Amino acid sequence: MSVQIAVLASGSQGNATLVQTGGSGFLLDLGLGPRALARRLESVGSSWEQIASAVLTHTHGDHVNNATLVQMTRLRITLYCHEGHRKQLGRCPGFHHLDQAGLVRHYDERPFLTPTGLRIEPLELRHDGGPTFGFRVEAKPSRRARSIAMGYMADTGSWTDAMADAMAQVDLLGVEFNHDVEMQRRSPRSYALIARNLGDWGHLSNHQGAEFVTAVLERSTPGSVRHVVLLHLSQQCNDPTLAVSTARAAIRASGRRVAVHAATQATAFPNVVVTPTRRRAATTATQGSFLPF
Repeated sequence: MSVQIAVLASGSQGNATLVQTGGSGFLLDLGLGPRALARRLESVGSSWEQIASAVLTHTHGDHVNNATLVQMTRLRITLYCHEGHRKQLGRCPGFHHLDQAGLVRHYDERPFLTPTGLRIEPLELRHDGGPTFGFRVEAKPSRRARSIAMGYMADTGSWTDAMADAMAQVDLLGVEFNHDVEMQRRSPRSYALIARNLGDWGHLSNHQGAEFVTAVLERSTPGSVRHVVLLHLSQQCNDPTLAVSTARAAIRASGRRVAVHAATQATAFPNVVVTPTRRRAATTATQGSFLPF
């Protein structure tokens, strides 16, 4: 049995990722409206009817949508959020509906299991505006097959060795490559916004993201990390070609061969299927073309 990982949207206008196995889907973030999510799910061969649960990284508006929370109540979809998210989510009528329906669960720093058997390990990140988390998501498709793992780390201004340790040995690593530092500094944005984005509690630059990829590869056996997905690229202060070239240079220096994908805001990409083997995962990209090493 394989695991499908599809980034449905990534960027300041909305974020959502699908993890699906055995016909049951799990959403990581809910930053699009229900109709937009339905279209993105359909484009990767899924649907709302296949979604069993969702987990929230943090409460910024590009990661949670009130109308989507209402849709989840209608479809009886469970939401996992941190206790620290409740104050901000309390302003969303959709969250109240979910809560009253008994569909809200809380996570803390400990790993937890979803009803469909996914193991989720939260990892606290450095981002302003309340508690923010990355996740290591693991699925065990069969008793004899090894677990398939995805690391997801977006919206963090800096990273630590503990974060890199937590992401070691994943099959697919999603990490923020938000901006190019010089493009950020030259942008027409306010001084306060530029300082925030460049700060330790803002967003990772291409260079910082590449350093993190290097750190994870150093902690991982050859062949274990097969895909790197660049997340949350700024449309004003970055360029996908530049971000990809920065990631490739870091991977080349490590002596590894890894497929590099730049996630997009406008379409669902990448859409990757990971198939387990006894020794290591074999992977294929199933939608569009990916950017190989």
